[in-house]
Amino acid sequence: MDVKRQTCQSCGSIDVRNLIVRGEHGEQVIFVRCAKCKELVARYELKDYYHHGKGIESYLRAHGRHNSGSANEWMKAFEASQEQAKVGYEEALQYLAKRKKDV
Repeated sequence: MDVKRQTCQSCGSIDVRNLIVRGEHGEQVIFVRCAKCKELVARYELKDYYHHGKGIESYLRAHGRHNSGSANEWMKAFEASQEQAKVGYEEALQYLAKRKKDV
């Protein structure tokens, strides 16, 4: 595993903000902006999105309700994404803690 904190290449700050942009066809792009100097830090395109604590409705909106599949399939996908987020987050925090890196 390799865990990195997003760092502004202009001022070195790790205080960043995510701007989530959802396109007309369900595509999602994240623009990372430095909270200190306001510069663009990074851009990501997402294929899967899970917002912890928002529930299945948020998950369905993010993935487009127009997609086919049964409610059972969607619930399984949501639960898997939820679990992966929890586990991955804890692993990343442990990795940083072992290396004495502040989040």
